[in-house]
Amino acid sequence: MLFILFIIQSINAQKCETTDQFYNPLSSKCETCPTGTGLINNQCICDSTINGVPINQVCAAETNLCISDTGSWQSSACQCSGHAISLPTNICQQCPNNLINVQGKCSCSGSTTSSDNYCVTQYLNVFQDDIAQIIGPKAYDGCIIYNDMVSCQQLANLFILKRSTLSTERDFNYLYNAVLTSQNKKNMPKIIHEVSTTVTSVTLIEDTPLQMQVNFKEDRTSSLNKLQFYVIEYYIDGSVSELKPLQNQFQLCSSSYGDTDLASHFGVSYRNDCNLDFTKYLENNYKTVFYSIWIKDIDGSFIQIPIKIAGYDGNGSGEAETDYGYANTKFLWRFFMVDNLKSPSEIIYAQTIRLISYLSTKEEDKTFLPYFYVIYSDPITITNIQTEKYYPVFYRHNYYQAQTSFYTVATALLIVAHVLIIIIWFIRIYIWSKRNPSYTGQNDWCMYLTIKSFYVLLDTWAEVIFYYLAIFTGYLFCFYKFQQTIYILMPPLSDYENNYRPFEILFFMMFACRLISMFNLILRQADVQVFFVDWEKSEVLRPRELADKLDNNVLKMVESAQTKQSAWRMILIANEFNELQVYRIVSVEWTLLFVGFFLEGLKWINLDQEQPNLKLERIIPKNYVIQYFLCAFLYMTIGLAQIIIQKLFDIWFPILVEDFVDLCAISNVSILILDDVLHGYYIHGENPVGYAEGSSEHLANCLHYEALGKGKKRGFIQESSQQHQDDVDLQTFELFLPMRFRDAYEKVYNQELKQKTDNAQYQNYNEIRILRQGVPDGLDMALVQTIKDTFSFYLKDVLTQVRTNFSKCVRDKLPVQRFFDYPPADLEENYFKDQSMPVFFRDPDQSFKTMFFCGHEYFFLITDTMIFNFWMILTDNTYLSLMLTYLISAGIFNFRQWVGERNLADQSKIDSRFLI
Repeated sequence: MLFILFIIQSINAQKCETTDQFYNPLSSKCETCPTGTGLINNQCICDSTINGVPINQVCAAETNLCISDTGSWQSSACQCSGHAISLPTNICQQCPNNLINVQGKCSCSGSTTSSDNYCVTQYLNVFQDDIAQIIGPKAYDGCIIYNDMVSCQQLANLFILKRSTLSTERDFNYLYNAVLTSQNKKNMPKIIHEVSTTVTSVTLIEDTPLQMQVNFKEDRTSSLNKLQFYVIEYYIDGSVSELKPLQNQFQLCSSSYGDTDLASHFGVSYRNDCNLDFTKYLENNYKTVFYSIWIKDIDGSFIQIPIKIAGYDGNGSGEAETDYGYANTKFLWRFFMVDNLKSPSEIIYAQTIRLISYLSTKEEDKTFLPYFYVIYSDPITITNIQTEKYYPVFYRHNYYQAQTSFYTVATALLIVAHVLIIIIWFIRIYIWSKRNPSYTGQNDWCMYLTIKSFYVLLDTWAEVIFYYLAIFTGYLFCFYKFQQTIYILMPPLSDYENNYRPFEILFFMMFACRLISMFNLILRQADVQVFFVDWEKSEVLRPRELADKLDNNVLKMVESAQTKQSAWRMILIANEFNELQVYRIVSVEWTLLFVGFFLEGLKWINLDQEQPNLKLERIIPKNYVIQYFLCAFLYMTIGLAQIIIQKLFDIWFPILVEDFVDLCAISNVSILILDDVLHGYYIHGENPVGYAEGSSEHLANCLHYEALGKGKKRGFIQESSQQHQDDVDLQTFELFLPMRFRDAYEKVYNQELKQKTDNAQYQNYNEIRILRQGVPDGLDMALVQTIKDTFSFYLKDVLTQVRTNFSKCVRDKLPVQRFFDYPPADLEENYFKDQSMPVFFRDPDQSFKTMFFCGHEYFFLITDTMIFNFWMILTDNTYLSLMLTYLISAGIFNFRQWVGERNLADQSKIDSRFLI
């Protein structure tokens, strides 16, 4: 290709006689073209290259041609300077850099050496590989010496390619200073953000004026919901594209238009990750492209976006890849996606690209200048690619908010929560000590107090922390999901260790404490002492009409049994009691079914996405804090809904506990339950008619007479007062026992029964069991019945005294006693220890159900919520979490049933084979 160096003559009508001459209008005559040029179209044209180097990249034409005043060539008048050489074409070629004219040749001197008619520094390892060796020296000289824009673009691209692969800091500084020099020249492209005392990385991000305000809903005249990014593409040959909108140029993973549109929304933590096959980038038809990024402001102006590259800090050394901040950062203005210029030997690609945007701390609803954070992969050789084709690629959008106040509030609330924990723990232990005075004679009372304090502390800590996490995550969910103007952003997942690890640790500690507390509660429930009081006095009524159908032996057995009471009433009550131990108002199965329906069926699980709206399409990553609140709120709401519905329909559909009290009255069986040394419950089950054994007709008549108001009332107290008109129907009481009563129970019944059971358990080698049997083989049941009858007579006598002196013994709990579960002051009085009559507190709420699951409904509902959240965090799978939660709940159910059944069999001496 020929390049026009200089126009010798304007085109005119004059022509010369010979073809090797041209008409010079200044001299008005024909002249011969200088040596080395040719005549074309009445113009003298020289070759466009000198030694293979384009002249326009060596020196400007007008400074290298010597022309006299008449316009003719005069070689003798052309004198080249000491730093230029005279070429045969009468052109003075400027020697590059520090070369001088040495006998008509440009020669390198000092610390430079010649490279393709150019002088470069002797440490040529800066430009010693592939494409850099080809274009590096020319790009360097063309940009630094001759101010050529194309060469400067090439030099800038080379710097981005080699920003972290230079072998020494000296090499880095050489190329760094060259680029810095080039960009300080007029109209040269910027590639490095030059830091000074007044212009730092912080001032670049925080003080670059952005006029737009941002919001979460829609674009407005003064605020934007979408950030509009634009890019300019640069190529290795120095060519540049026009400014164009950013779409998916930075996403190596496949993406749709909807993904790209979502990624542009402010505040949406967009993510597009995959494992990519890089074999296609080894092909020659893929061109390495460099990008500069711009953001369009609300006024239509464009502001360039800085680039932070991991491994580059402006000194040739590296920085942590997890350092997303902008303080003390050396920004660049350009980066590349895939470098295959060494292909097919190796490639380097942008493994992680993050858009980082901080909310402004200086103006409301504004954002600081965003920037991109790029992490490049290590060089991947063709051997590696052929062995393992797929490599990870990450593309993220992260939005940050100054978290100082957030963490300050969170820490302050956590401190308040722990102060509350200490106060509640102290109150609970104080009340326990009042309910269990030291004179109770428990083995090592101080040790027992210490153990009790430990379990109470675990239970209190787990309970308060649950509410703390629920309230705090609820606050984040509501204000994040429902905000229109920018109020709060979720702490970034990118800094998981600082932002979410504390939440995770707090949750797992809470969950562990809750499990310990739950098993402690179950074991305490399974260790209560239960005594059945049979009020039956009548003989067994047998239908005489069946006598003729029985043989003589059976008839004799029937006749002999008529003077004894039937055991089936007691077995019936024991069975119902056993079933009530695991009875719950909240159905785990139905709760899990509805949770699954809402989370997966209605796609509510997608509300855990880190985007400030209620969209249900799964596109962006989830946030575990949002997920925690969503699952906890949904599980608790469904559980509480069941409790509320049960309360509303309790009149028509009473819970089984209320039916059980009625069954005790019909069966003529009362129950004494002792859950502590001096504390217990009493269920009065005396039949108003006086006896319960009989035919179906007899039972029907009993209920009919009672409905008509005939006979006695079911209540323990048969007299009502104006203040307590319901006493005649009240059957449930909370007891506080004097020590004399407790000693009688232990000596007359519990110790005697335990001794007889142990003797039967170990009477011979074959009867030894790993687990103690409630009713071992060989136990003398007649003796057991005698022991039970003895204590039963004593208990009935005490109950008769209480009934006679009910105005003194039967009381109402004060509001403060009911709220704190505080015992009566009598427990601390000396006279109370020696009296035989307990203190009866009216208990219409049937507090004895605290011995069952249903008495701790909220406790187990919260526990189930924790279990479900635990599996959601671990498995990140709703269906698997539902199944595992059900299995764990079923395991807890079976464990409670097993230990409770064994305890009931041991206490009542009813063989566990009768407990269905």
